[in-house]
Amino acid sequence: MVVAILLALVAAAGLQDPDKTTTVRAFVYTSTGASGQPDDEEKGRLDAVREMRDALEKKKGITLVNSREDANLLIEVLSREQREEPGGAFGGKSITRMGDTIIRLRLKSGDHESDLKGLGQGTWGRAAKDAADRIVKWIARREPRRSLQFAVRSSQFGSQLRVHGAPEP
Repeated sequence: MVVAILLALVAAAGLQDPDKTTTVRAFVYTSTGASGQPDDEEKGRLDAVREMRDALEKKKGITLVNSREDANLLIEVLSREQREEPGGAFGGKSITRMGDTIIRLRLKSGDHESDLKGLGQGTWGRAAKDAADRIVKWIARREPRRSLQFAVRSSQFGSQLRVHGAPEP
């Protein structure tokens, strides 16, 4: 029991100080009811937030933060659902749950906003990992192209880029 508490404190301390050198600082959250007593759907979304945080911690270049103010990427968990597969072989009972699990998200960064979903088979962790992979791809599509940055920087310093085989100006 004491070991579990110490591990939780160490993990929480690691998330306290956001890494300012990382360009992507993400805040994962879900909407909560005003009553303070979560229903089953809200409990599922809160579990999905935990699963998403676990999956995103393993991604390089993304730092998880504990407040909206420190984040430049907001990830809202909208819902999660489970689709059951039919019964086991020959009408029997299946031992391992193999239905699809889906976590639906809304991403917002600056003026960009998108809805994504993570799909997994059997466990919520697989759906969260798939969603984290899709978030990384979403981020990569919105980064400025490095070749254009190089061309702009080079032109600022007075040098010109030439294409091999092109005539001299």
